[in-house]
Amino acid sequence: MSWLVTGLIGLFAGVMGGLLGVGGGVVMVPAFIGLLDVSAHRATATSMAVIFFMAFTTSIQNHRLDKIEWWVVLPVALLSMVGGPIGTTLASRLPEKTLRMVFAGFLLLMALDMFQRAYRLPSAS
Repeated sequence: MSWLVTGLIGLFAGVMGGLLGVGGGVVMVPAFIGLLDVSAHRATATSMAVIFFMAFTTSIQNHRLDKIEWWVVLPVALLSMVGGPIGTTLASRLPEKTLRMVFAGFLLLMALDMFQRAYRLPSAS
């Protein structure tokens, strides 16, 4: 059962990653916590390990489709490699409940921002 569930989480995360650029935190972390009964700390760490492989394959496809803003990649990649270990250390010091609340709050704020920005877009005619 767990192989089927984990496989379906991976498939859904991959589709959402390719479609919307999300998959790791937005799809896998809540799924690992809710469906696989994994702690938030382990869910975020596991998600990061999976993202490495998913990002590689989707980056190849997006490069083929000429969709990558390469001028953004280097500075963001380099500084995310600095920020990632900082975030990992911070997360390891947070209690489980706090980490879940921070994660949920972040997702809520990002969703509200996306709704606001989408609402302000002109309608397609």
